[in-house]
Amino acid sequence: MSFRKTVLSLAVLGLGLAVPAASAQTARSGLDAASASAIVAGCQAWSGEHNVPMTVAVFDQSANLQALLRMDGAIPVSLNVAQLKGRTAAGVGESTANLAAQAIEEPAIYQVPGMSVLQGGVPIFTADGVLLGGVGASGGSGADDEACAMAGVEAAGLAYNRGGAE
Repeated sequence: MSFRKTVLSLAVLGLGLAVPAASAQTARSGLDAASASAIVAGCQAWSGEHNVPMTVAVFDQSANLQALLRMDGAIPVSLNVAQLKGRTAAGVGESTANLAAQAIEEPAIYQVPGMSVLQGGVPIFTADGVLLGGVGASGGSGADDEACAMAGVEAAGLAYNRGGAE
């Protein structure tokens, strides 16, 4: 190869290295299957310790179902209710209990199709506050449902509040 072609080739390569690669979106973490499974396992453990059969529904940040388990003995309607709670928490990044409190001031929340204000849905965050999704639990009292969902999130090493678990 001639000197001129070598210099030209190196110049073209150099220009290519100086231009950053085009990207439509920056990298963003998402809820993976292993984390969703860990949340379900954490809820199963809580359920066993408290003798409250539950249904658990885990959703990603786009409110798509990632994992679902109706435990033996959980009431049939809990299958639908857990999904409503989890999808709501994933979609708004708030617990369904917080939404219920907000609905007192903003009753229009009750009119949003597919929105649940029943206690037992909690969002899922990374330690640095990135929303990953939501989990809904149903089968016990509202307080039991919420405690189960929180236990699942903690068992996966994640947080149910933007600033970390409380």
